[in-house]
Amino acid sequence: MSASSAINASSATETRLGRPSRFHLPSPAVTVALLMACVFLLRLPSALVPRELNMDESQFLIQAMKFLVDPRPWLSGDTGSSGPLNSYFISVFLWMGFKPGFVLVHILASVFVCLEVLTAYLTLRRLKSEGTAALGAFLMVLLYGLATDKDYLHYAGELLPNLLLMAGFYIFVVWVGGPAERRASASRWLLFSGGLVLGAAPWCKLQAAPITLALGLVFLAAVLRDRGRSFSLSRRLKELIAFSVGAILTTCVMLAILAKCGAISDFWYSYIQGNLAYAGSLSLTSIIAKFWFTFLTWPIHEPLLVAFLGLGLLVRTSPSANVLLFSKEKKWAFNGVLVYAGAALIAICRSQYSFHHYTIFLVPPMTYLAAVAFSAPPEAVEPIKSRRSPPRVIFALVLILVFATIGGIRYANMVRVIGELSHGLLDRNPRIAKAPGVPVMNSNDRMAKLKYILGCSAIMQCSWEVRDSNERIAAVVRDIQATRPVQSMAIWGWAPGVYVLSGILPVTRDSVTYYEITQGPMQTYFRARFLVDLRQKPPDLFIDAFAPDAVVWPQWTEKDGYESDPQLRKFVEDNYILIDQLTLVKGAKPVRFFARREAIRKS
Repeated sequence: MSASSAINASSATETRLGRPSRFHLPSPAVTVALLMACVFLLRLPSALVPRELNMDESQFLIQAMKFLVDPRPWLSGDTGSSGPLNSYFISVFLWMGFKPGFVLVHILASVFVCLEVLTAYLTLRRLKSEGTAALGAFLMVLLYGLATDKDYLHYAGELLPNLLLMAGFYIFVVWVGGPAERRASASRWLLFSGGLVLGAAPWCKLQAAPITLALGLVFLAAVLRDRGRSFSLSRRLKELIAFSVGAILTTCVMLAILAKCGAISDFWYSYIQGNLAYAGSLSLTSIIAKFWFTFLTWPIHEPLLVAFLGLGLLVRTSPSANVLLFSKEKKWAFNGVLVYAGAALIAICRSQYSFHHYTIFLVPPMTYLAAVAFSAPPEAVEPIKSRRSPPRVIFALVLILVFATIGGIRYANMVRVIGELSHGLLDRNPRIAKAPGVPVMNSNDRMAKLKYILGCSAIMQCSWEVRDSNERIAAVVRDIQATRPVQSMAIWGWAPGVYVLSGILPVTRDSVTYYEITQGPMQTYFRARFLVDLRQKPPDLFIDAFAPDAVVWPQWTEKDGYESDPQLRKFVEDNYILIDQLTLVKGAKPVRFFARREAIRKS
């Protein structure tokens, strides 16, 4: 550890009176290593669950397996609202010999989280101090480590682009806060690197595009700002070119690949038009509603981060406290954090759906604001010592204790359920249908209603379960394989985990049929493409997985089985025969399995 780092670390722990504190942070390397190890170990129980925690990770895994055979994006497969880079990353590990499975992607998700903790630490260290960096990274460890919502535990499509955006913002902080005498070549390399990582993020998930655009504009504004006479117009133009080249490089490479493969139209209709249809119509009312929904539900899913943010704001709310926590030298970095947070909110609220994993984009800027707000300067902490401050501080500490207790109970319950999960898998017969759920709210039992409301309340909810419909469907597929050859498969519905568990790749580009089932402007296109894929490569087994207890979207109805598409219905009736059924819920529509007639004759 260098002498300057030691000075910074020690100065960060001084008290407001200038006397050194009894507590000293370890070296930065040790601090960040401990934090990364903690978050990895806290996530390890859920990472080792060999089950699908979210449907998206099955899509990424299936696409990664297909990329090993055919690496052409949007021709070999389609991952819906996410781009190909999420699956290409998994393909690298499959190519290295790792076994495709849910444990692999869960571990990769934890690695992404560890890297985000590292990036947050490095960014806050530049923004403020060692103490602030340790606090911010600790907040992120609590958020991701004690998370029990499976939206934060699975291989989310937001993790990789979020890491790239964090890296881009860190490069911005390094560049804008660097010495004025930095060599021109070093400055241009930083700008090129920042543009490169920001430009790659939308190819992981198009939802990251507003954040990329916003941070890109911040970069450009900082390049063109007045930095004195020593910065000539030619130097600024070179910096502008360096950033622009980096920003468009990934897009140019991907478009060249798509043009070479003849997949430009597939990319346009699927990734651009499909995502716009998925996001829904642009409405100010819906955006405002999503904004309030995000902030009303976010404290429920990230209690400790919000509690610490509340404590920081309570400490800061005094007449003498300066609302802008950065000095004039850090105003560009501070403005960048605000723009980052605003763009993340837009990216989250723009979608018609409010999935919790969307808020992963909001975690970094909120962490930065919470950490900097909590580590107030000495003059801002002065009111704490006044007679009026103890009730306020006590309230904040009680808030933290309450949220920590809730998070701890949830985490302990999740670990307990995971321990019981493996035994349940061995004991359960996949063909035994579940009993239908009883609508408690329609009963006259007041106590049952109260328990139901508390159980459904996100604050009191301690249940943790993993859907088992994929395992049950895959078990029937294995039974069918014992009597006839099944080397290819297609599924109508949202059950990509069946492909993963059976090891059979889909013959269609879509591993899920969301767009084919959901009514919208793109339904006709995706239904036609799905049928073309089936006709080109008729699967040995066709499964209609549209059934209760499997994944069914709220706007879907019982009439949305494969028969809802007349052309698909005719194709199945002409070429397939029903050979098996699996009832997931008693008295409900079953999952149906159809074998190809030619395959039956050959067997």
